[in-house]
Amino acid sequence: MKTAEQQIKDWSQTFANPPKLNQQATINVGLLSVIFLVMAVLQLASFNDFKFALGGLGITSSPETMAVILIVAEVWAALGFLKIRLHGLIRFFSGFFAVFAAGFWFLASAQIVTSLNVSQIFNSGFFGKYLAQQPGWWTILEASVFLFWVVYALRLAKR
Repeated sequence: MKTAEQQIKDWSQTFANPPKLNQQATINVGLLSVIFLVMAVLQLASFNDFKFALGGLGITSSPETMAVILIVAEVWAALGFLKIRLHGLIRFFSGFFAVFAAGFWFLASAQIVTSLNVSQIFNSGFFGKYLAQQPGWWTILEASVFLFWVVYALRLAKR
């Protein structure tokens, strides 16, 4: 039978320290975390408009569910990029959710721009209603840079 001290030691060892990065890489990864958090907070603050924007994209039959999934994925992704001590599984899944969220925004932007009704959509929904961006080639470029930035940050952290 393990002592309480041994159980606490075993439990604490399952937590992973943040990756050791140089100052520039830390700023790069930290800024990405801030962007994920800002996206999630602004989407949550304007949840009704955000789910309406997702519904207008025509990607899913349940925009409410997709809105919740995206917000949770963005918050979870942001946690993984912060320089805090996290459980190894939380840090691993944060990378998965970061690629999921960034990939969703890239595919959504590409799908909107290539559809015939692009002129009828007034907000891509990246930042809820607070930073409304009409879908176009600019949003595809923005989503592409964001996706590559996520992959680069994950590569820096070697996750």
